[in-house]
Amino acid sequence: MGLQEYFAQLSRGVDLVAECSGLSALDLEKMGASAQDAAELIGLHAIYFGTTPYTAKQRSAVNSARRNRHTVSTLRQIESFTRRITGKLDAWNLRVELCATPSEQVTAVARRRLREMRAPREYCERALLRQHPNGLATLTVTGNGLDMADAFRTIDQQHPGKSFIARMLGETGPAARTRVTTMAVLQLEDYGKLVRREDGDVMIRTTSGTVITGAQLVERACAGEGLVTIISRTHGPVDLYRFERFASTKQRTMLAAEHPTCAWPGCNIPAERGQFHHLTPWSHGGETNVANLVTLCNYHNGVNEDDPNAPPRRGRLTRQGGTIVWQPPHTSR
Repeated sequence: MGLQEYFAQLSRGVDLVAECSGLSALDLEKMGASAQDAAELIGLHAIYFGTTPYTAKQRSAVNSARRNRHTVSTLRQIESFTRRITGKLDAWNLRVELCATPSEQVTAVARRRLREMRAPREYCERALLRQHPNGLATLTVTGNGLDMADAFRTIDQQHPGKSFIARMLGETGPAARTRVTTMAVLQLEDYGKLVRREDGDVMIRTTSGTVITGAQLVERACAGEGLVTIISRTHGPVDLYRFERFASTKQRTMLAAEHPTCAWPGCNIPAERGQFHHLTPWSHGGETNVANLVTLCNYHNGVNEDDPNAPPRRGRLTRQGGTIVWQPPHTSR
């Protein structure tokens, strides 16, 4: 068999599996297959052509695998993911989707689906200590979020172990408690329409036709609150108001109102420990305004795909309709 014919045979993986009908693993070994390959082919035949209560899904999977010219190797890869699911119906649903997915995207789609199906992790208060060979140790404590944030802020990052022990043993003063500030959010479209920016404020045309400043709108709507951010369904955060004076970290506070934690899906690093991130990179003409900013933790700020010309890796964040969304690598260009 020449290479061309060999590769042509590889692309008809599901048909090769179908030809195992009526054969046993021993029969395949007598035909020259290794014991491992023989067992694998018989196993695939049982899944894609054997008896199952999900005949319609089985038919759909076979047709999609044939249409996408999935090799036996790709079918093996698909089964490596479906084996991780306990429910037979859920496993078949994933199998059908992966058979309908181009070979080069099977791994990415499967991992995303498995993450979505994974039960959320439940946390409880606990403490763990791990001793390391070099004499150091790692103490992991899970507790009340505010208390843990207070404790973390007392740690000197240059000398974390020493400063933490000193605080715990009372050798330094008491830790400052987190100050919780009320943050009220107004949905701009419920009151009017953004007209323009003027003299450091925004001008809003109300439903009555009157044009007022953002500060006037906030004063009328909820002057008793501490901090108020106006967020537009179209533009995202518009402006922040404080009745004593504007905050020195105005943009960061506005972004924290929209995303209290890192905006990357599934990340819970607090916004106060994050970094400003330009959705459209500064090097590509992106402006430093709130509509083009989002708070990300150090790690996700690093893996976010800023350069639209770079090879796809982890996807990127973008703003659509005023909302921050994650775009996977194959759609982020």
